[in-house]
Formats: sequence, structure tokens, C-alpha cells
Amino acid sequence: MRAFIARTKEVQPQLNCVVDERYEEALQEAQQVDKFIRSGAKSVEQMEMETPFLGVPFSVKESIGVQGLSNTSGQKLRTKKIAAQDARTVSLVRAAGGIPFVVTNTPELCMCYETDNNNTGRTNNPYDLRRSPGGSSGGEAALLASAGSVVGLASDVGGSARLPAAFTGIFGHKPSPGFVSNEGHCPSSSDPNWDRFFSVALMGRYAEDLAPTLRVMAGENAAALNLQQKVDLKGMRVCYVEDDGAVFTRSLDPEVRSALRKAVNHLEKSCGVKAEKLCIEELKDIFEIASTILLKMNAVECMFQVEPGSKEWKSVTWEWVRYFACMSDYTFPPLLYGMLKRIADKVSEEDFREMVSCNQRIKNIFKEKLGEHGVVIFPSFTEPALLHREIYYKFLNVSYLVTFNATEMPVTNCPVGMTAQGLPIGIQVAANPLQDRLTIAVAEELQKAFGGWVAPPSDEKETV
Repeated sequence: MRAFIARTKEVQPQLNCVVDERYEEALQEAQQVDKFIRSGAKSVEQMEMETPFLGVPFSVKESIGVQGLSNTSGQKLRTKKIAAQDARTVSLVRAAGGIPFVVTNTPELCMCYETDNNNTGRTNNPYDLRRSPGGSSGGEAALLASAGSVVGLASDVGGSARLPAAFTGIFGHKPSPGFVSNEGHCPSSSDPNWDRFFSVALMGRYAEDLAPTLRVMAGENAAALNLQQKVDLKGMRVCYVEDDGAVFTRSLDPEVRSALRKAVNHLEKSCGVKAEKLCIEELKDIFEIASTILLKMNAVECMFQVEPGSKEWKSVTWEWVRYFACMSDYTFPPLLYGMLKRIADKVSEEDFREMVSCNQRIKNIFKEKLGEHGVVIFPSFTEPALLHREIYYKFLNVSYLVTFNATEMPVTNCPVGMTAQGLPIGIQVAANPLQDRLTIAVAEELQKAFGGWVAPPSDEKETV
């Protein structure tokens, strides 16, 4: 615990990734764990079974409640919001012996792919401080990539865990919907579709940490995911997509394309199969489909609600007037959400039904092609980590990420090398629902083949 606290304090001035901390309490809890282990009250086998994370430091995205720590979700509030209790996932990791010690930065209400807000400022990428670690789990990704934590709890509604993982060279997993509790996350929604598209997610430097962490986070639902079942890669179906065909999605950066092909070639050899390149016509519209489905959801916590949980909104136009008059406390992305939500609500029922039907056809194609023993390899993003604010004119390239929120599939970002500039390259491994163990097993195989996480250049000899 002392080592990770020291490392966090070391990188914080450069990265600005931590929002709030409980260093003293965490150290006291770690000391109690030391005493408990020395007491011999339980055997190693008992501790492994009952508290597999005993004494393990973990970090949490600030939008996920950790009792006693900031829980503003990047908002600039008159009164700082402190979590009154742990989110369900945090309480489960605690019960397994884990010790939370920091909460990390997020854009306002998690509504941006750049981690910046008017409350705690902008987070930097540890591989190049001029670049973004992505969002909305950018603080978590920057800290983990700098070896400032062991594992982290994040969230994902449009690639919010996977884009930061790709930009910082770590693993990020969005679980099958419905198996990890979303309770205690801000923003949330009472819309019945919320839990289908939004997931509390997990991140870490090492692929082998994903399954044990997911097992704990899933609690009583873990058995249904069969995470302890050994996966035999031989004969696994391998499909891949290099281009979704969307008009506004940029072509893959040559180094990203090369890394994806190398990963596919390796899996062909390790699985003993011929990979199938997929050209799914419907994917060209996936950004519009996914965005509309997400924006159509009601009662999502946002700045326009008359009161929390309300479907009634304040004036969107008036808040834009305040913004352009430099009188608004809010950042651009949550304001943009209000405008886009109004546009999505005007989409006709007929058009929306066609979008839902198109999305279902994509699901069916994946279901048929992958079955219960197959994965599909996707780019995570069209290029490596962007310069700060560059995402504002490249946000349409997130179509590769939103695909798996719309199709409700488990998916893992995997680091598969570095560019000539020293920036991490990430790709996605997805499978049909309930097959999380397949994407994690492939992540472990790709880690063996391509090295996985690589320490930021200046820290290669002194990483914890």
C-alpha cells in the first residue's frame, strides 16, 4: 500500500488523475491485514477462497461511489458531493479484501471522450503529456498505466473504459450486461434499457487480473459467466473487422491496421483456424444506431433535469445562451448532450424501429458467426492516443467502440504493441453475451505474444 500511495503521489503532479484519496485509512486497513495474516487465524487456502483480494490496493473512477470520498462525477457543484456509501461493486471488492485508496478523474457526468472538467481540470496521458488518456475513464487509465494502482473500477456506455485503455496501453473489459451491478454510479437512469447498454467495467495492466476481478465484481452472478472454466483456444472461431464501412469513420492508421493483422495472424496459428474477415453492411450505420438508442433513453442524470431522476427538463436553449455568454458552470459535452437528446427525441417511431431492427440484425450475424466458442477482433480506435481536444473533431471514429454497447456483447481492449512514436496500440476482442471468459482468454494469449502493458518510457527501470 505504501508503494502504490508513493507512486500515485509521484505521478499526480504531471497527470492530474486523482480527485480524492483516503491514504491514511488505507494504510491503517493494510496494517490490519498484515496483523491478521501474522495471527494465523486462517490458512492461506481459506484466505484465498474467502478473501482473494486481501490487502490489494485498488482505485475507482470518481463517478462510482466510495464512502467518504468525492462523488461529483466531474461536476462543479456549490457543495461538494461525498459518497454516503460504497457502490455495490466497491463493496464486493472490499468484501474480498481489497482496499480502495483513491478515486480518479472523469469528464463532467462522464459525457466526453476527453477527461477534462471545470472542477478538477484535465488529465494527461503518461506516454505523452500533450496527449489525452481518453474518456470518460481517463483518470483511471492514466493512473493504472503509470503503475499507480493494481486494478481499477471504471464504467462503459460508449467505450468509456475501452478507449482510455487503448490510449494508455492497458486492458479494459466491458462485461456482459446485467451481471455486474451498476448501483452507486453517477450518472444513472431509471430507463429500463439503461442496464443493457451501460456497464460498470474493470481495468488493469495485466490480462490475468481480469477474470479474478470480474468474478468478485459479479458477486452472486459470477457462476453464470463460468470464469473459472479453462478455455481451450484450439478450434476457436476467429473473425475480424478492419473497416466498418461508415462514411465518416476515418481509415485505420497504418500502424493500427498492421497491429490488428499481426494479432489475427497469431490467433490463426494458436487456434489452428483460418480467420474470417467480416464485412457487415449494417455496420456502416452503427454510430447513428447506437447514438440514437442511447439518446432515446429517458431520465438519464444530467444538468437539465428539474430535479434528480426527473423526466422534466429545464430549458436547453437558455443554458446554451449562458454558455456563450461565459456564464455557465458547465462544460461543452453535457450541453451538447441536451441538444442531441432533443434531436433524437424527434426521430420518428418508424425510423427508430428500423434502427432497432438493423441493430438486431447485427446481433444475429455475430450470434451466428461466433456461436459459443468464437471471438471477433475489432480496432479500438482508428489511431493511437490523440492530442488534447483532438477528439472533438474525430468523435465519429468511436463507431468501433459503440458497436459493442449497442449489441450488448462483452468486449476487452488489449494492448498489442507500440507505435514508432512510443504510443500504445489497442484492439478489441468481443464475443457473444455470457462469453466473457473467451475475450479474457484471448487477451491473455495476446499478452503472451505481444508483451501487453509497457511502462511509460521514463519509468521502465523504476516501475512498482
